[in-house]
Amino acid sequence: MPVEKLISDLVYLGGDGIACLAYLYVGVHLYRLSRRTGQLPEFLIAACFLFWMLSYVFYDIPYAIVESDELVPAVCSYGSLIVLALGNVAFSLFIRTVFRRDARWATWLVAAIVISLVVGLAGTAWIGDWEGINPLANPWYWLDYFGSFAPPTWMAAEGLAQYLKARRRLKLGLCEPMACNRFLLWAIAGALWVILEGILTANDFVNALTGEWSLLLDFGVALFEVAPVTIIWFVFFPPAFYCRWVERRGKPAPAGPSTVD
Repeated sequence: MPVEKLISDLVYLGGDGIACLAYLYVGVHLYRLSRRTGQLPEFLIAACFLFWMLSYVFYDIPYAIVESDELVPAVCSYGSLIVLALGNVAFSLFIRTVFRRDARWATWLVAAIVISLVVGLAGTAWIGDWEGINPLANPWYWLDYFGSFAPPTWMAAEGLAQYLKARRRLKLGLCEPMACNRFLLWAIAGALWVILEGILTANDFVNALTGEWSLLLDFGVALFEVAPVTIIWFVFFPPAFYCRWVERRGKPAPAGPSTVD
């Protein structure tokens, strides 16, 4: 086995393994939180993370145990795509519940995401691209891509919009610093997931053109898998030191001494 391929496989599987454990750890804690609070958003994001974790299990375990020149078993690869799609559906429902619960257009957007994922998966199976990784030969790839790309883009946009509004209210003393910061974290996490989708797609193109994965892009995947999960942990379970830091930064500056002529 070429050394470059061995390193690439180790980076890819190592990064996925770390991301899998991160999704599992945060997902379980979010599920427990949803059981205590009875709140739907916590349940939906927990379901999202646990589905994404299962997608790694379906895909990477067979990949790790077979010889490097063998194909991943089709049933595991396609099972990974299905579970990943379920996670994206839960993700889109989470965003609608948190930001646009009563907006009709948000309901239609969620429906469009679900339809694109279902049709994309069906088309991918029809042409036999069981891993869903060939954007050049599989036109259904792009429907599945929309279903994966739209939710984090939506969350990044909503988080940024709400953060800008909350910042104005914070200056007037009408918003808590942690609430304002939470919107910023949503925006950052969504943006990082968007970048991750771009890296994954770029690597799919590299593989389709050369038959090999890019080691550099594998490093990017490993990095951008874990970072947004960590940010979500800070949203729901912020450490005490982080809360103190946000509160200090969010306090309005004391007014200087006034002078009277």
